[in-house]
Amino acid sequence: MPRTSLARLTATAILLSMAAATPAVANDVANSGFEDPITFDGPPYVGFWEGFTGGAGSDAANSGVLPHSGAQHLLLDIIDSPNNFCGVLQDIPALTAGEVYLLRGWHMTPSTTFGVGVEIRIEWRDSVSNTEISRTPNITTEPSDTYTQFSLSAEAPTGADTARIVYALQSFSGGAVRSGTAYVDDVEFGLENQSTVESATWGSVKSLYR
Repeated sequence: MPRTSLARLTATAILLSMAAATPAVANDVANSGFEDPITFDGPPYVGFWEGFTGGAGSDAANSGVLPHSGAQHLLLDIIDSPNNFCGVLQDIPALTAGEVYLLRGWHMTPSTTFGVGVEIRIEWRDSVSNTEISRTPNITTEPSDTYTQFSLSAEAPTGADTARIVYALQSFSGGAVRSGTAYVDDVEFGLENQSTVESATWGSVKSLYR
């Protein structure tokens, strides 16, 4: 086989494997990289991140210590404080029930001992009645000492027109040392759509044979 043809076939295989492995998402999250301040001023929660804490011993804030990209990231902190919590949430409106949505982002911890629990979830809501319809199970995977991606895919249930996306820490359960810090950055949420990746990938494949 000619060397050029082999190179083209190899490139094609790589591009197609990327399409299968990485679903695209049209990002509907405002301030996805936490470059703007999070707020603490109550509802509505559309268009910004709302922080929450359980009081002394917990914190939610912007930080520039170690962003995944850009200049800032989210910092969540519980320091030697049992039965405490902190986190952020944001409401994403105008959903379509029955469609599959994807929540993903990047997190890490600088803590040598991470003694708190992580809760990442989607709460499906009806904005007219201002009620929760259901929620996904929590992602509870602890962050590591370098940025890793978390991902949660779920179908919007009947009656839901809003998704409340939540990233939180809690010390109701955890290790003997109820302390831990998490950095969060580059959060995405949107309609999961393979066609965006497939279209771009097939365009790249076609260009190899022109």
